Amino acid sequence: MLILKTTGRIYALDLGRDHHNPQCGRVGETHKHAWSERDGDKRAYTPRDVKASVSDLVSVWKEFCAEARIRHQGAMQPPPPRQEELWS
Repeated sequence: MLILKTTGRIYALDLGRDHHNPQCGRVGETHKHAWSERDGDKRAYTPRDVKASVSDLVSVWKEFCAEARIRHQGAMQPPPPRQEELWS
């Protein structure tokens, strides 16, 4: 996700949950949001450039960075197999 301090989320890749666009067009589990004057960040679309499986988050991140021209010099590790509860 890219966040602009004065605007909020301007570009993002969402994985794992689909939803409706403002005009009720449904998008799939893998979709991107790009900010626009008319809809803000509410409109989503199915990306053609993300080919990696949702289960391979490191590869998905690399594809997202390449498409958005983000240079990530850190090391991203795969998430743990199961998210622990944050609150009990």
